[in-house]
Amino acid sequence: MKNQKILVLEDHPLISMVIEDVCKDMVPHAQLTVVTSLLQAREHVFERPDLIIFDLTLTDSRGKETIDWLDSMFPNVCGLIYTGFVSGDIQARAVQSGYTIIDKACSQSVLAKEIEAALFRSGILSRSAVEPAPANEHQSNIVAYPGAKPLTWRQVEIMRMTAEGLSAKMVAQRIGLSPETVRGHIREIFKRLEVSNKAQAVNVFLKAERSVKMKLND
Repeated sequence: MKNQKILVLEDHPLISMVIEDVCKDMVPHAQLTVVTSLLQAREHVFERPDLIIFDLTLTDSRGKETIDWLDSMFPNVCGLIYTGFVSGDIQARAVQSGYTIIDKACSQSVLAKEIEAALFRSGILSRSAVEPAPANEHQSNIVAYPGAKPLTWRQVEIMRMTAEGLSAKMVAQRIGLSPETVRGHIREIFKRLEVSNKAQAVNVFLKAERSVKMKLND
């Protein structure tokens, strides 16, 4: 496996820590570098990162200027913009460079999914790891901890939609079940993941699913 690189440009330490934690959970084998300015980013020009995750408001740039500089320094490199500074002009400029924009107001589960998608686009994650291999016809390999009872594939399907923010009623409509049946699945999911609410379930589920994908990608 080649030495894959992720460059993060973010001058807020708490936000950069969140991004770093998500990336390390998904691709612990990748080399991750965090910088706080374009000046520092220039020092890594010849390292050729596979993915750049960056804010538009740095200590020495703002808005389209940030995109212009990064596009010139790292041409044809996959980019993910994580910012609260979004406008029509910014979106149009990002599209020109093939960058995806995430609003900083999004949930951490949405952030994790967008970073995961960027890791696939950049080639850091293998497409063969998109779906974990089943333990058998009915049970997945997704567990809260070693030795715990795995989720069924139906429960995995429900949790993926729940992580997207869908309610039990919306999930039921999408997969053709009654809301009561979906709620029954969710109660069982809580037991298997050993959680007491939806937020905890989503957090544990996403970590467990990432763990399976990372093992398949090794």
